[in-house]
Amino acid sequence: MGLCRSPLKLILLLLLLPARVLCSTPEADRSGAAALFDGAAAAGPLLPGAPDLKDANADFLRQMKEVLSSGAWDGSAPQVRHFMFKNAQEGWTAQAQGVGLEGFLWTKKELEGKYGAAAFSGQTEDYFNYLEGLLKPVAWTGDLRSALGALKTSALTEAEKNDRLNLILENYVAGLQANMERYDGAAWAKTARVYELFPRAYNLDGRRGAGGFKAPGGSGRTFFFRDFGVSDFEVIKRMGFDAVWPMGILPVGVRGQTGTGGGSPYSISDHSTVNPDLGTEEEFRGFVKKAHQAGLKVIVDFVVNHTSLDSKLLAENPDYFVSYRYAGACPSDYFDVSWSGAKYCVHHGGFEYGGGVSSWIDTAQVNYSNRALRDRMTSIVKGWVTKFDVDGFRVDMAYLALNNVFSRTWQKSMPRDEFYRQLIWTVKAAKPSAAFMAEAYAYQEDLGACGFDTIYSKHEEARPEGQTGWYNTTESGNAAQVASALNRAAFLAWQSGGAGSVLFIGNHDEPAPEKVYGRRLPAALALTLLYPGSVMMYSGAEIGYDAAVPAEHKPLPFSVPCEVDWDGGDPAVKRTYQEVLALSARVRAELGAYEIEPLWPAPGQTWAGYILKSRDKPGLRRALIGNVTYGATRAELPQAGFSGSLQPGEYRLLELK
Repeated sequence: MGLCRSPLKLILLLLLLPARVLCSTPEADRSGAAALFDGAAAAGPLLPGAPDLKDANADFLRQMKEVLSSGAWDGSAPQVRHFMFKNAQEGWTAQAQGVGLEGFLWTKKELEGKYGAAAFSGQTEDYFNYLEGLLKPVAWTGDLRSALGALKTSALTEAEKNDRLNLILENYVAGLQANMERYDGAAWAKTARVYELFPRAYNLDGRRGAGGFKAPGGSGRTFFFRDFGVSDFEVIKRMGFDAVWPMGILPVGVRGQTGTGGGSPYSISDHSTVNPDLGTEEEFRGFVKKAHQAGLKVIVDFVVNHTSLDSKLLAENPDYFVSYRYAGACPSDYFDVSWSGAKYCVHHGGFEYGGGVSSWIDTAQVNYSNRALRDRMTSIVKGWVTKFDVDGFRVDMAYLALNNVFSRTWQKSMPRDEFYRQLIWTVKAAKPSAAFMAEAYAYQEDLGACGFDTIYSKHEEARPEGQTGWYNTTESGNAAQVASALNRAAFLAWQSGGAGSVLFIGNHDEPAPEKVYGRRLPAALALTLLYPGSVMMYSGAEIGYDAAVPAEHKPLPFSVPCEVDWDGGDPAVKRTYQEVLALSARVRAELGAYEIEPLWPAPGQTWAGYILKSRDKPGLRRALIGNVTYGATRAELPQAGFSGSLQPGEYRLLELK
């Protein structure tokens, strides 16, 4: 099918005409613009002589992500930076939410809506220069660049140019976003509701008993993968989840194993297969099939940074690791390995901390300056989709394998390109719907530019507004930080070109949510679970179960044997989860697909909230407000007819007038 370019030029020319001549409506323009970005047609000239359309479409998808989100990169270095908006009247600047068109447009409209377009007058030339630099590397943006060039040199006033620029970009972005829905097979991850469970602590029989299920008959050893049935997945599905992450399914190393509970699930002896204590590979394939039958995606861990001290990969080649040959005693941060008649000192897995390196003593540090290791890891991860048909990967401590971080931490000279670009696009070539979720507390935009689909929202301080990580801000109860984090989360839920955000108030690394939030829990949970982007919950949280021990604050500790008592927990916490999960289900059924618009409390008010706007049913809206601070606050929301106070932890779902 050929691409008809004349309608695009017609739409762009119409947008350049004075408003009184413009006869088409914005809705009609958006519909027309969406039809013009047909990847099947546009992909043709991108890869001349490409062997098949699939490869060309993948290249087109990468370029759409570049235009919408990341801009061009040269190896590990970004070639375009965030646009800085200048309020000439008040003398301050604001950084765009993202490098690409989506971040520029979102922030521009937000600022002009708050302060008026006149407050940012004098920047029109800067707008056009930024857009030219962003778009020029991508050939198929030529029509847009021509239209912008014509607008720049037109006789319109600066205010008229600004209005017309907004309309052109709204149409163009809407068209690309519509195409992202068609061509991004992993887009499901950006709205995934993920249920994380810890197999060795899950207590399947206990849950079945507590839930009214009949325990499986027979005798002998229970294998998690074999015995987890479709009905068990349906329990998770009925709670409102559409993806399951069985955490800790890889074999755990024996050498250096810590604790008495079976060792850390992140000290991996073999990245390529499942822990035999949970079942066979064939039984895991059955586990994945049963999840799919119940309508759930399956996410598995990829532990990128390290292995166990006795891993298969280390036995294969110690040069895959941060190591050196040495006949003497190894330093304290290293351990010794014998290989092919030689002794190696291998560094424990670690990360930057306090100007040095902090190590996990039960792990070995993988070396990402080694190209052969990169190829080996890529092959291993690809095997999980080709052998087991899993749907995605949660990448442990993902930012540690970025070139700049790894090079600085381990003083290594790195290959030019990022490992993750090789990994992610190789795996997506095998299964385009495979998604990658990053555990990351820094360098989120670098990971997004590498192709990650979602990223943890816990700690993010690399922005002018300060902390915008959802977990850390709601944990702190700081109203200003929560407002910034909510605004950031709203943008990340709306955009489609970059990595989405994963919101949570607990997981296997954090203390039980009721410990962290106390009486603030209901509001924190509601603001999290009604978020339209990706959210995550840890098994056992829904009943308030906490088996933490003094040396380990995890609700399901790794260091000692534990399993969830599904008849135990905290009844008050259980009621809170039941209420909020039921509320989330009702809202999603009522609104269908929706997006959110942050609400900004009046001065002196410390609540947080957002408007939920249905995309499936235009005009249908609700407002959610909640108090996650430690003190009571006045709450005024005139558009919902609400005036009152909110105690810590209180929330309201309101109808808008």
